[in-house]
Amino acid sequence: MQRINSRSWPYPFRPMAWEEVVARAREFTDANPQLGVLMEVIDSVRECGGQERLAGIWTLNGLVVTPLPIPADPPIQEVIVSLPRMGWGPTGDEVLIEHRAISGHDDRIVRPAAEAVPLFWRFMIEKFGITPVRPDSAGARS
Repeated sequence: MQRINSRSWPYPFRPMAWEEVVARAREFTDANPQLGVLMEVIDSVRECGGQERLAGIWTLNGLVVTPLPIPADPPIQEVIVSLPRMGWGPTGDEVLIEHRAISGHDDRIVRPAAEAVPLFWRFMIEKFGITPVRPDSAGARS
């Protein structure tokens, strides 16, 4: 398959168990408290039934998720949740969420860290059609 300006995942996507994602993320957030916003996103995935519909991995860049089932062959679209890197754009108490599409039509948004969880779910709804299922809601899952 020919890729057209795609920055989507170029390898087979090998997800971690969500417990492993949590453990690895905690190692980083214990040493770097500013990464706590990423733990909030991971906790939200687990609290809202996302682990049944999303595959995830923890990388040096942050949290990477793709919808289940995972395609067998790359490229694979994904959403990356991370902190803005020093030296470009905004810095400080912010979060960066990127959708890397197979088509190359990527989206990238930087917002205050307080908006990380709602922004993450906005990306899940818009890009993957996956809505959060809150424990106190009786709504059907997508």
